[in-house]
Amino acid sequence: MRGALDGIRVLDLGNFISGPYAAMLLADMGAEVVKVEKPKGGDPFRGWDLGGDSPTFWAYNRGKKSVTLNLQTPEGREIFYRLCPKADVLVENYRPGVTKKLAIDYETLRPLNERLIYCSITGMGATGPYAHRPAYDTVGQGLGGMMGLLTDRDNPRPVGPACSDELGGLFGALATLGALCARAQTGRGQYVTTSMVGATLAFLNSEATEYLATGVIPGPTTRPRNSQTYAFAASDGLPIAFHLSSPPKFWEGLCKAVGHPELTDDPRFKTRPDRRHNYDEIRRTFGAFIKEKPRSYWLERLEAEEVPHTPVYDMAELFEDPHIKHMGVQIEIAREKRPPIRTVRFPADYSETKIPHPAPPPELGEHNIEFFQPLGCDDKALSELKEKGVI
Repeated sequence: MRGALDGIRVLDLGNFISGPYAAMLLADMGAEVVKVEKPKGGDPFRGWDLGGDSPTFWAYNRGKKSVTLNLQTPEGREIFYRLCPKADVLVENYRPGVTKKLAIDYETLRPLNERLIYCSITGMGATGPYAHRPAYDTVGQGLGGMMGLLTDRDNPRPVGPACSDELGGLFGALATLGALCARAQTGRGQYVTTSMVGATLAFLNSEATEYLATGVIPGPTTRPRNSQTYAFAASDGLPIAFHLSSPPKFWEGLCKAVGHPELTDDPRFKTRPDRRHNYDEIRRTFGAFIKEKPRSYWLERLEAEEVPHTPVYDMAELFEDPHIKHMGVQIEIAREKRPPIRTVRFPADYSETKIPHPAPPPELGEHNIEFFQPLGCDDKALSELKEKGVI
């Protein structure tokens, strides 16, 4: 079965998360992704944990092929230039200025391939007062506004996964798909840019738009208060959450579920504005109720009253849930001479162009022969290039 991007070749020059994640999403949709890595060590995530066989590397590099090239050498760049004419997309997440210094920037490569789509993912953009600064996920979250929405300003503490890194990759892949659509009309490639900061703020579109309209600065509890979202620990210590939103039936159902239907007429909670204003009082009142019974009891009661609810799972609980199992989100990727990888699949389905089952992440330089021999590098030449540190 052909994937949606079958026939598209991607050169992945990325390291760590944002660039590799963008390229991996394209691979998930059927593109052939060739990861171009340093001969010594490759992507730094290869060296993390488990003696160089790292789950962090697996997470962003499944379904790819790997070649090694030292792009700091003239020989390495020359081989790279010969790969470019057969590529459709290039993805990179170097700091601004590095690709130009290496002579692998868009303006240098464009004459080699007018159809090339060159996707550049930076931390804070290619220009501007902060463009020269090193940027990791924390920088993207802090400057992009996410950390301010997730942490207490009086006791700031970073929480959660690498959201800005992954959002940069997600928007990079999305922008690349748009450029591929445009190329189908014009026949020409183009330079596509995004940034971790820009992607993070775009993800926070609602919060940003509301602030710009009202001047009210949102914080960690702004959305939960407005959407009437709550989380509590049950008597067994297991957490549960529910989302009342705006329909009165959900509030009424919650009051029935906890055995206190009279609270629907309580003047503190009678209308949605009342419940927003008294959000903390609802938390105290219902927190005491939820503490009386185990989570399993409340899951049944809330479902019976059709209140939007969920257990708050950790990863161990999540993969044991019968509905998660039914969704088939967990997949296993077989590998030669290594244990299989268990991970999660691409979260969309196509009726015609099925998502292919991903291949394993590549070994460093595993596909050198496949890609370099057609360029005229025989076994002797490959051996010499390896001795010189070019591949």
